[in-house]
Amino acid sequence: MSAQFERVLNTFQTRNSDLLNWAASTITLTVGGEPEGFTIKAEKSGDAVTTTITAADASGFRYSLNALRRWIEDGASAPLSLSDKPAFRIRGVIEGFYGIPWRHEQRLRGVANFADFNMNTFMIAPKDSPWQRFKWRDPFTSEFLEQSKELVDAGLDNGLAVAICVSPGLSVSYSSASDREALMVRYRQLQGIGVKHFGLLFDDIPWELTAEEDIARYKTTALAQADFSNWIYSEVIALDPEAILTVCPMHYCGRGHEQYLQDMGAALNPKINLFWTGRTICSEYLEIFDAKIFEETTKRPPLYWDNFPVNDGSMRHSLYIGPVQQREAGLEAHSAGLLSNPMTQFELSQLPVGTIGEYLWNSHTYNPYDAWERSLAKMVPNERDRKALRGLLRCTMGTVTGGDPAPDLRPIFNTATTARREGRLAESAKIFRIAGETMLEDARVLRDSAFSRPEVIAEVAPWIGKFELGAKTLIGLASIIERSAFDAGQRCLVANRSLAEEAGALRDSLDTPKQKMFGDQIDGSLWELMIELGYTE
Repeated sequence: MSAQFERVLNTFQTRNSDLLNWAASTITLTVGGEPEGFTIKAEKSGDAVTTTITAADASGFRYSLNALRRWIEDGASAPLSLSDKPAFRIRGVIEGFYGIPWRHEQRLRGVANFADFNMNTFMIAPKDSPWQRFKWRDPFTSEFLEQSKELVDAGLDNGLAVAICVSPGLSVSYSSASDREALMVRYRQLQGIGVKHFGLLFDDIPWELTAEEDIARYKTTALAQADFSNWIYSEVIALDPEAILTVCPMHYCGRGHEQYLQDMGAALNPKINLFWTGRTICSEYLEIFDAKIFEETTKRPPLYWDNFPVNDGSMRHSLYIGPVQQREAGLEAHSAGLLSNPMTQFELSQLPVGTIGEYLWNSHTYNPYDAWERSLAKMVPNERDRKALRGLLRCTMGTVTGGDPAPDLRPIFNTATTARREGRLAESAKIFRIAGETMLEDARVLRDSAFSRPEVIAEVAPWIGKFELGAKTLIGLASIIERSAFDAGQRCLVANRSLAEEAGALRDSLDTPKQKMFGDQIDGSLWELMIELGYTE
């Protein structure tokens, strides 16, 4: 076994030391097959597992070990025999949000997690780190390079590439030899620590050329950026022919046939990747039809910068915690890959990112909610704690990609509201009260100092308060229904101004915290109840 494969195996065994008796088990490796693909066969006898693997590279070897882990976790009741390979070529995460960047130790854990999700790329591009956008002319510090080298090495340990970006667009002169060289000083530093994938980002900058020499030299900003990018690429591959350059254009969303993209695509070296977010910045769906238009326009398939589950800026009060949805099956045939832009909350991001990993591996067999349950089980193995966290998260399944934000509440409200409308008030109230009490019990577990994942609780803490308030609102709703009277002739509640105002107070109270939860499920039902009880402005 080569040194690189041995490195991946040792890292995996350390990370999964409790998975099986490694000392009593054997793994036989044959190098071969398709890039990132693998074939694995395994049998379990007592505590020992005998495994044979064929893989062409370290990444495929890592994915075969992931398959071995899943087989053992599922009970290993029958021998394992599997041949598999990924759908999308580039699969991973881009830390590209505005706000406080992830910490170094989180990034290190992210490298291992993303490899667990069968991803192959982690791109670092934090918008609000000064080195990224504002001080890009300065060479990287020794501390930055030391930490980046640690990340690159962790990537090698896990069969994953760590990429690093620079965003010079706020102040660059595209024709300036000194600006070009300043950027290359950084890229050479990165190449020196083993980075092979580089990001050159022109997103969220002024559209017009500002430097006099650029205005005189280039007809359009797109041509200036293409010329600048081509020069950078030629310098990078001169040092490493296997180097990859990915550019984020200024026009990174839309229909894919805009004039800027036409100019950029025609002038840009065809080996340079172009990021695209789809129809909008946070696209509800990604589909083959749009990808084909982008490819025809730019002379290359899009590398998706998927702004899910990102929650920066005005979205910071929401947790986009549901599974990725509405990314078309087969999109990989018309895409260079997909990188997910995650939430500012590192721990909670692992949940939706885990589902993205499953979609990127096989878009045709991907099942959103099965993937979500698997990702949750990986994040919180403890059953008691997972049940409680699930109760909260299923009330904030926020996602720009579709789905019910509170899927477990909807059947509760449907059943209880039907009972109320039929005059079964005690039954309706009981349903709401039990639901509220269950939520309060979940919140109690989440606040328990013995909760197994305190780092997760630290991130979700602001939403626990909102969750408790929602629970108390349901109990209050039950009390109002119990004290209401039903008009059998009109088949509705008897008007009661006092109870209507009490329901209104519950509604106002639930709106007070900034955190977003429950969709419109509780709010809409309270409003309907208020109107039925005779509420008027």
